[in-house]
Amino acid sequence: MRKRPVIFLIIVFFVLIAGGVIGLFAVEKYTSRPDFCGTRCHTMKLPYETWKKDKHKTGGHSKIKKDVLCVDCHYAPGEKPTPKAKFRALGQLFSYLATKDKEVRKKAVVNDLSCTTPQCHPREKFIDEKIKVTYKTGVDYADYKGVLKPFTHKAHEEKTKAVEGQELHCNSCHIHQAAGKHFEVPKELCFTCHFRKAKDNEGRSKCSICHEIPTKSLQKQKVGKEAEEEAGVEKKPITHQTLEKAKVPCYACHFELISGKVELKKDSCIECHHDPTPELMKKIEDKKLMHDAHVTKQTARCFNCHEPIQHKKTDYLAAPIPNCAACHREPHLYVKMLTAGEARQGVDKTPALMHDVKTGCFGCHTEQGYSSTGQKIEIGSPKACVACHTKDHEQMVKKWVKEVKEELQIAKGLEKDALEAIEKVKGKIPEKKLKDARAMLKEGQTGLWLVEAGGGVHNKKYTIKLLDAVEKTFEDLIDDLKNSD
Repeated sequence: MRKRPVIFLIIVFFVLIAGGVIGLFAVEKYTSRPDFCGTRCHTMKLPYETWKKDKHKTGGHSKIKKDVLCVDCHYAPGEKPTPKAKFRALGQLFSYLATKDKEVRKKAVVNDLSCTTPQCHPREKFIDEKIKVTYKTGVDYADYKGVLKPFTHKAHEEKTKAVEGQELHCNSCHIHQAAGKHFEVPKELCFTCHFRKAKDNEGRSKCSICHEIPTKSLQKQKVGKEAEEEAGVEKKPITHQTLEKAKVPCYACHFELISGKVELKKDSCIECHHDPTPELMKKIEDKKLMHDAHVTKQTARCFNCHEPIQHKKTDYLAAPIPNCAACHREPHLYVKMLTAGEARQGVDKTPALMHDVKTGCFGCHTEQGYSSTGQKIEIGSPKACVACHTKDHEQMVKKWVKEVKEELQIAKGLEKDALEAIEKVKGKIPEKKLKDARAMLKEGQTGLWLVEAGGGVHNKKYTIKLLDAVEKTFEDLIDDLKNSD
């Protein structure tokens, strides 16, 4: 009889143990569900909602056969049962209890091993895979879809070692950066590495690293001496390859703006270091130390320390120095007007040849020089024509300059005659007649100023038409006043 209570107690003990173990497994399974993380315990509604739209969730555009759970990524393989993982979970619980009804603001960490498991992204499968690049946010690069080179992880894995101390993690690039996105690679991250302290279209900032060079002919041109006046001569194609061979810069036609501060955000150190000492701040220029301590050993991201850099399209013939317009009239206004060649009185619409193919300022202004005020500028050169066209075009531009100069002198001479004619008839003709004469003078001077301030060779054909109209206006004015005597 005495043995029965002991046996009973032993059975109860093992039942309780088994029940506790089963209960723990049930609780762990329940708390490992994404909907628990997102709605029941941790108030992480936004990450949960973005996960439901992500590639790691079944359905929609995803090809996976079962959901990738929160714990599959946020615990490294084999880490979940360890005491360290349990304490991390307790830390999340205490954070939640301490900030009741508020979001648990703890930066998520995803170990690289979680990404590269055989079931997910094994290295041997994805490292050489060519991935099509598209920008799904914004419209800056809408024109480039289909001409961006495929991305490979291997090329970037090898290049990361070129920066001292830098060893990237998966979540160095694949980050939760914007609302509505669970995993993404912001294009600004690419720009930070490719354009920070880099020369235009050189080295890691070279356009052809990311962009395919099209093979389609842009246009065909006549070749041979005085080809622009000949008919039926041989035609030579202009392609991106011929332009690249001639070292014509991409930004001569593609109006891209790369802007942003390249300095480190030194004030941001205090966000992590409560009281950064002067000794610590002295080390900030040690690139190897900074990358090793913050990128390789931790989870710092580019924008934690660096200012973002923009790389976007700008308007055709946008002002090279846009802030000048705050005080001054846009400095290249007349150049742009002359290049556009809009219709004016006595002149039909005649855009410049380079206007239709959107060749910008730097397509022709390729040599360094100085303005009348001593400012360093890029000046136009007939040699730039040869890079895209033929050797004959260098002489053609010189011929244009001469013809425009001669025609301009004729128009200025007639302007002087018109001014003298107005002075002679003051007080001798009706005021209305004098007012009409002054209006004609202003009309002619406006066209004259457009040619002179716009640089006639920017649109030679339009310039000659304008000057012909200007000369006719001055001649008509002089004739009208002579008939009034």
